[in-house]
Amino acid sequence: MRLRGLKAKTFLIGVLGMAGLYVAVHSAAGEEFQARLLGKDTHSTGVGATKFIISIDSYTKAEEVYDLAKILAEQGYDAFMSAFQVINKGFVRPTTGRGVKVNIHAAHSIPTEKGRKITLFTQRQSWDTEAQQRTDHRFTFMVIELNLDKKGNGDGKIYEQASIRISGQGMIEMESYNTPPLQLWGVSPRK
Repeated sequence: MRLRGLKAKTFLIGVLGMAGLYVAVHSAAGEEFQARLLGKDTHSTGVGATKFIISIDSYTKAEEVYDLAKILAEQGYDAFMSAFQVINKGFVRPTTGRGVKVNIHAAHSIPTEKGRKITLFTQRQSWDTEAQQRTDHRFTFMVIELNLDKKGNGDGKIYEQASIRISGQGMIEMESYNTPPLQLWGVSPRK
């Protein structure tokens, strides 16, 4: 009986170690993805797809999130936003050169059964220079979610107007959103 218990504990420690290694590898290395966003083509009467590059330099560590939480608690929202905006974890930009580069201020990669989920956070803004959005001051962030298989392929969503919260586990999470998400498809590693 003790041998079985020891084998189970050893197996569990191995699995947790592999999961930690998986997160560490993806946390340390930079990654680039390409994706498409289906939308209105402004140059014709049809519908087009905008291609995006999503470049992640590094992932947010729990200590960074705890520092942001401390700033929010001790100095208030304006100081929190100033600290949040200084953090640079990568960028999202259209490949066409039309539009703006959006800086990523927080990024998490979380293992799932089929691969992983990447969540990116930035201050609310529009990469489309021709679009005018109706905004709500309660939703001051933009959240991008990528659902990837083990090879890095998948789909995703962009929540252009979202609110966030800081979890007790050292993570930033989307709390709610104001507008329906935009669908990303054809997400794949960029070569």
